[in-house]
Amino acid sequence: MTFLTCLVLLIALVISWYALRARARSLKLLCGATAAKVVGEDLLSLVQVVVLPASGGLLTALVVVAVQGKASYLLPFALASAFFLASALGVMLLCALIVSAITWPSVSEIASRRPPEKHFQWISEVLKGATLVLITVTLPIVGASIAEATNLSNKNAQWEVLKNNVSVRISTGSETEFERRLAEMRDLAVAASRAGKLTFSYSFKPANIISLNEGASTDLGGYDGTVLVNPSYLRAISTLIDSTPLAGNPLGTRAERISPDQLPAALREHLEGQYPLWTRVGTLDGFANAFKTYRYTGHKNFPGLPPRLGEMAHFENPLIVLVDDPAEIFDDGTIGAFLTSGNLTFSDARWVRDYLAGHPLGNVVLSVDRISDAGLYNSQLQNQSAGMKTLSFTLVLLALTMSTAVSALVYAVTKGRRHFVQRTAGWPWAKSLARRLAWEGTLAVVVAMAMFLALGAGSGGDAWWALAAVPLYAVISGLLHITSANGVFAQLLARRA
Repeated sequence: MTFLTCLVLLIALVISWYALRARARSLKLLCGATAAKVVGEDLLSLVQVVVLPASGGLLTALVVVAVQGKASYLLPFALASAFFLASALGVMLLCALIVSAITWPSVSEIASRRPPEKHFQWISEVLKGATLVLITVTLPIVGASIAEATNLSNKNAQWEVLKNNVSVRISTGSETEFERRLAEMRDLAVAASRAGKLTFSYSFKPANIISLNEGASTDLGGYDGTVLVNPSYLRAISTLIDSTPLAGNPLGTRAERISPDQLPAALREHLEGQYPLWTRVGTLDGFANAFKTYRYTGHKNFPGLPPRLGEMAHFENPLIVLVDDPAEIFDDGTIGAFLTSGNLTFSDARWVRDYLAGHPLGNVVLSVDRISDAGLYNSQLQNQSAGMKTLSFTLVLLALTMSTAVSALVYAVTKGRRHFVQRTAGWPWAKSLARRLAWEGTLAVVVAMAMFLALGAGSGGDAWWALAAVPLYAVISGLLHITSANGVFAQLLARRA
């Protein structure tokens, strides 16, 4: 997207420059200047205009890199940037030669006193249409990225309640070695539980059960998620769901206890199927006591941790499964799995490090990491992506403004004498430019609707952003056409055109 933006902006710059010099070029040819001299002067003037700001931009970028403490990257960065600028200059000169050849004035046209800017009529329309297409492509991308970044920022603010929780990153080298260490992982979980440092949360979407089991019931009872938690996790997130733990109900008034018989068939069958595999008993004995089920009734989304480190899921109507003591209920394999996936975490990093310092498990623990770091890092990446896409959109908008300005200028010059008569007869610009602005509006609507339909006609929320191009383009085009028409009228009034 950035490359396409720069390319369109470069072409718009060349066309704008040559459109502004069209009259001077015709006068030079009329005065007997050779074609080679006129072309050379045009190219030299264009290079002079571009090289100075490009060099200033490169120097500024080098200073920024140096200030950021990355002086060792200055040379490769400078070489890469210089190569890019040289390539851009080469492309610009090639475009300039092509534009010059296409719009070169003939002797008959000069003799007929036709406006030299008229040569740019069709090429400016093509460039304007291409830029408008790029705008409709960019708007959904930028809109979706900004919305996602905002959403992630709001969600990742919730990591604050778990900012002290850490996970252990374990590397055993082989599956056999991992299984041999399972007992040591269980000892860590048991010790943390007894010290009040163990936090457990494991969430999944019930809809996944149906997709994995073809014969399963499709009745989910309105639940959009299932979250297995321990009391320590509920205390940590209590501020997020506005809950106050009560005796016998750690969720307080934000949930009501239900029996396994009240669960939808699909959820009950899944939990009963997993219980013997996850727990030490290996049967359904004690299922109702070990897995206490609650229906969430709070108004705020309930956060849960999926088996992917750095992610937090949010549910409006989840089934809460309370596991009082995961270290005692789950078997060694399940504890090991939950430890490595970041679902079993610890609320005190120093306690974990002190424990590992005197335990054999410490030999295979690569690091003790805050679980919020991965989520915040994902948020930072998304914010950077949104910022770059917004910058790209700004450049595309600049390219659209330049191409529309050229188109408006060419139209104003071409219709200048007609507009002069109409204005002196008292016509407002709205009436004089009515047909032109109607064409501009039709072009914007057609392009935006085509992109809207191509993106699924609103089936995805991003498609609606394409329609924002219509009012945006209408404002830009209307202002530029009135400004250009006013300028040409003033020149005709002063007998300078």
